[in-house]
Amino acid sequence: MQSRYGLTRRGRRALAFGRRKSPRALAVVLTLLLAGCASSANLPPAYHPPRPPSAKAVQEGVKKATAEAKLTGSLAASAVRHTDHGPGSYFVCLRQTGPSAGGRPAYSVFFDNDDYKGIQSSVISDACEAKSLVPFK
Repeated sequence: MQSRYGLTRRGRRALAFGRRKSPRALAVVLTLLLAGCASSANLPPAYHPPRPPSAKAVQEGVKKATAEAKLTGSLAASAVRHTDHGPGSYFVCLRQTGPSAGGRPAYSVFFDNDDYKGIQSSVISDACEAKSLVPFK
């Protein structure tokens, strides 16, 4: 028997229950969804710990730092040391020398690789007062 729209009873039943998904189709959809999440072309780069700056980078960084801190006259600097605080992973102690240096604090100049990261007044944990400083040219 046909209905008003030309569908038989069997055809109407097929329309009503046609929303059933086969297990194979469901497996394909889930596999595609999971495959899309599993692979990503935007992986973060591998971590490489910072290395100490080169002598040239230290010279250039100290020149930038002296301009920032407005230091004049002769300067003395320490060797490059590793640190776990401050804006960089390595630092150099810097101090103004000579008669005009009376009461001036020591500074720490920070680096990551060959990149100058900034200057700040030295803190106790930097131990700049205890380190021997050599004239900086």
